[in-house]
Amino acid sequence: MDDRWLRRKNRLKVIRTVFELLVMIFAVVWVFLSLKSYKESRSNPSALPPANESTMIPSDLITEGYDSMGHASGTHFIALAYNGVVVKPIEGGKIVNLQAFKEQMQTLKASGYQTISQEDILRAYKNGANLPEKAMLLIFEDGINDSAIWVQPTLEACNYKATMCTYAENLSDTENLYVTGKSARELMDSSYWEMGSNGYRLSYINIFDRYENYFGHMNTAEFLKVHHYLRRDYNHYLMDFLRDENRLRQESVEEMEKRIEWDYGKMAELYNQDFGFVPSLYILMHSNTGAYGNDPLVSRKNEEMMQKVFGMNFNRQGTCLNMMDSSVYDLSRLQSRQYFSANHLMMRIWDDTGHQVMFRLGDEEQAKAWERLEGVAEYSDHRIILTSMPYGKGTIVLGKELPPDFELSVRLQGNVVGQQSISMKTDENGEGGVTVCLHNNCLYIYDPSGDAPIFELDLLEFDGGPYESVPENELAGKIACCEAIIAYDEDEARRAEAQTNLDYLNTLRVLSIQEGAEPFIPELDIDEQDDRQLRIQCSGSRISLWLDDRLIIDHLKVSEGRGTRLVLGSQVTMDNERFSQTNLSDDVYDAVFRDLRISSSIGPEVYSYAESVEETITNVGFVDRVIRIFRNLFK
Repeated sequence: MDDRWLRRKNRLKVIRTVFELLVMIFAVVWVFLSLKSYKESRSNPSALPPANESTMIPSDLITEGYDSMGHASGTHFIALAYNGVVVKPIEGGKIVNLQAFKEQMQTLKASGYQTISQEDILRAYKNGANLPEKAMLLIFEDGINDSAIWVQPTLEACNYKATMCTYAENLSDTENLYVTGKSARELMDSSYWEMGSNGYRLSYINIFDRYENYFGHMNTAEFLKVHHYLRRDYNHYLMDFLRDENRLRQESVEEMEKRIEWDYGKMAELYNQDFGFVPSLYILMHSNTGAYGNDPLVSRKNEEMMQKVFGMNFNRQGTCLNMMDSSVYDLSRLQSRQYFSANHLMMRIWDDTGHQVMFRLGDEEQAKAWERLEGVAEYSDHRIILTSMPYGKGTIVLGKELPPDFELSVRLQGNVVGQQSISMKTDENGEGGVTVCLHNNCLYIYDPSGDAPIFELDLLEFDGGPYESVPENELAGKIACCEAIIAYDEDEARRAEAQTNLDYLNTLRVLSIQEGAEPFIPELDIDEQDDRQLRIQCSGSRISLWLDDRLIIDHLKVSEGRGTRLVLGSQVTMDNERFSQTNLSDDVYDAVFRDLRISSSIGPEVYSYAESVEETITNVGFVDRVIRIFRNLFK
């Protein structure tokens, strides 16, 4: 009997080994084919799939009763800019994912926008030439090579032309990260591209951390390593005099002027060397200084040099509308961000221009389940993206009535800065209900009986923070500064000084929160995306609430409410300029409700717009599923 059991066990081992070997071979082949497909897609971008079609609705159905900020008349154009485009979404930041870019271009095309060239703009400003009614200049900043590869099929599909801006220093890039002189010429040969300039290089001066410690002057790599410890107290290298730790000038007026002249001269030299010409379009970094620099003397020199070298300059960021009564050297562009839905972008454009635009509706069947009161909602991919009006709200009401006892679950994926809310047992106008909302990284519950919240939870504390004290954060920033200089600076003496300072800093001991020091509370950023799993149980006048699978409220007594409706809400945070260095404010907010389910305690499901079990399984990698199956069989 023992021999039979042993032989059986050995056979099972052999079978399991063979199956695992087959699975491994299959996985290797699959990875090889995927890599091959990836390489082919990079060499042949037209192989990328088109953006999903979406039902669209005109803006006059959405914006009735609202006034836009822009009152465009006469000749004008809009300018939209992207810092880059990537295939897969990345959390936070400026880079837009490819699918979102396609949807934005598709919606712009449906709204009647057509791209214009730099020459069209120059003729309009210099000679009074007319532009199309919905003229648009499309700009890609920073010269990221992959951006050009991924977006060109969409440009071709929309018959759009774009400007690729580069830093002149990167034209000789050997790592294939940036558009080089050679690849730039190839882009211009395609007829879908023309060139622009972000300047000679990206570097920063006069850097002070949030505690006013002087970090000096840094190149891009150094700056990226310390930027989490900064606020807005720094300059791009062309925007000011070089200053010391006391904010006093380190150079004379003549030295400043020679430094700026050298940079513009170097730009012209490199562009002429690679292109045979200097691009007309220039973007002075940083934007929104009120002139062409943070110091009047620097501003005057920048103005002089840019007018010698370039034909136009984008000097502002945050609005898209450009009128002919402004200077061609004081143009403005709107930078689309990673968190912009297509409707978010179109709402910003409508607000600036007053144009009739289109908004995406998505799944019409899902849309029929809701009544729109304010803003606009898109129903797509098990998500309801509810876009607010500028400086206002977005509100939709579920058509079905809520039972007395129910359970609701949803993932809230809007940005941290702003408000996404769920109101229960309201009347048909969305009023008089109990409201649960996330607002600026806090959870609140409001009862219709009063204005103040009956419950509030700081989500930084919920997540385990604050994590460090103010002295600890200040010390960490100083250490990061030294490490950045040691790793990336080209000045040997500066690296040696940083090493000496680092050795000293590593001997310091500062007070922690536990020892009584002030907690460090990080400042919220408008780019920061939230993702919270919310579950609510309502039993008459009692509610229980789970956040990220943790019970935080158990049978809290609330008012009965005025009705039987459910309302989803979106609201922008007012006066949010403090949250971003480059995008000074955003007056539109996207609340994102994913996998919304509402079920009755005793009856059938009330509403569901969520992935089924089958869809969840389908979305798991095929190879991973095969490996799991075989491993489970032979455990």
